[in-house]
Amino acid sequence: MPSAVRATFRFLVSATLVAFAAGAAGRPAAAQAYPERSIILVVPFAAGGAADVSARIMGDAMSKILGQTLVVENVGGAGGATGTLRGKNASPDGYTIGLGHMGTNAAAVATNPRLPYDPVKDFDYLGLINLTPNLLIVRKDLPVDTLQEFTAYARQKGKDLKMGHNGAGSLAHLTCLLYFQLIGVEPTFVVYRGFGQTINDILSGAIDGTCDLVASVAGHVRGGSVKAFGVAADARSAALPEIPTSTEGGLPDFKVESWLGLYAPKGVPAPILAKLREAVLEAQDDPAVAKRFADIGGAVPPKEKRGAEYMTRLVAGEVSRWVDIVKKAGSTK
Repeated sequence: MPSAVRATFRFLVSATLVAFAAGAAGRPAAAQAYPERSIILVVPFAAGGAADVSARIMGDAMSKILGQTLVVENVGGAGGATGTLRGKNASPDGYTIGLGHMGTNAAAVATNPRLPYDPVKDFDYLGLINLTPNLLIVRKDLPVDTLQEFTAYARQKGKDLKMGHNGAGSLAHLTCLLYFQLIGVEPTFVVYRGFGQTINDILSGAIDGTCDLVASVAGHVRGGSVKAFGVAADARSAALPEIPTSTEGGLPDFKVESWLGLYAPKGVPAPILAKLREAVLEAQDDPAVAKRFADIGGAVPPKEKRGAEYMTRLVAGEVSRWVDIVKKAGSTK
């Protein structure tokens, strides 16, 4: 082989090895540099509701920790399934994460036979961010003032009772489904795109009420524009301490602790996934985050309910629980 050819061959081999080594070294380096730009946080509901506000609280805190802005992207529709599918199909590079909750990432398995994702298999969970109880609210001119009175009223009205929710599998739908299952009533459900439309029709008297997060309705309750009862938890809510619990109202089995958590699409590199999970945990130790959640009726999860492993186990258990409830109700209205 001529010397010139040998020299060229040696150069090409050397260049190839250098390029390969640089690429191999670049992969962990890229993970170490993450994040280098803004991160999208997909919220599967319209702006303004409790899920959206909670996502923004956590997004603000995580932005400070990660050094890049978390930009909320509201993708509503199909009871949250549209936005959750957007999160599932996002590029697994750590620059798109999503917000999931009891409805979208658990009960939707039961309420949506065409659910385009599997909550157990299709996501890598980052951890819970907020826990909050649900309760019943009704229009202010409804002739009831307690959970016992509303239960009697609902049994009398039956199908004439109009209750709103924002899609099968939504928190409002599931909470109402459990309540009416427990008291043996089938009301007429009216479906809306979001909580804003639901509350507007309650305020106008077009429908009778809904079942939703304390965080969503606390302002309206405090302002006297709606009546509320039956906080579906073991203890009264710090946001509405004057509202009795479901147990105080004679319905102890009416318990719905709604949870919100973050996830990443499957396939995000492990070092990046670890950074996101650590950011969630660090944000939860911020007193300002705890206060902001308390102000809207929620709470940072206790230590034993934090982290990716707990949320992963919770999702599997909640899928089973709500499938049983929906099947027993015999309806996915």
